[in-house]
Amino acid sequence: MAISITRAITFYSAAAAVLLLLTNGVVLAKSGKQYEVQEYKFKKPMHGYDGQASGGYYCSYVRIPDRKCKIVSGQEVCKTKGWILRQECR
Repeated sequence: MAISITRAITFYSAAAAVLLLLTNGVVLAKSGKQYEVQEYKFKKPMHGYDGQASGGYYCSYVRIPDRKCKIVSGQEVCKTKGWILRQECR
């Protein structure tokens, strides 16, 4: 009995993972609108926007540093190599 439950959980977990990968960052909200997330990479930080967009969506843009870290003499040293601008619309 325990083996069949474990197999069922594994199967449904794998199916959920595939479904999430296929949606490519687009999720259907309760209101019927899509929730979209996209990321753009730049060398310099870009200005974002928070507010109403076309189609009744509310969009926000978040600047995220793209850091690369390494250990030098027992200390972690990080450098910003670029910037990610994440767009989220709901």
